[in-house]
Amino acid sequence: VLVVGGGDGGVLREISRHSSVEHIDICEIDKMVIDVSRKFFPELAVGFDDPRVHLHVGDAIEFLRRAPEGRYDAVIVDSSDPV
Repeated sequence: VLVVGGGDGGVLREISRHSSVEHIDICEIDKMVIDVSRKFFPELAVGFDDPRVHLHVGDAIEFLRRAPEGRYDAVIVDSSDPV
């Protein structure tokens, strides 16, 4: 599973509840979002501690360009709308 955005950890927490999920990549462009969530919302950010989770900080488009085709069974986009 790939999560695009999702730096608050909420979607990640819910995915982590499913034992059938073997690998979770999360690609968040802003590490500060993750740091703030871990500090102020630890009950939401608990998914980051799951050993199946692999955090990638950077642009999701570039991340996906480097990923092998067919790598993910599911892609969840939890990014904010551009302003």
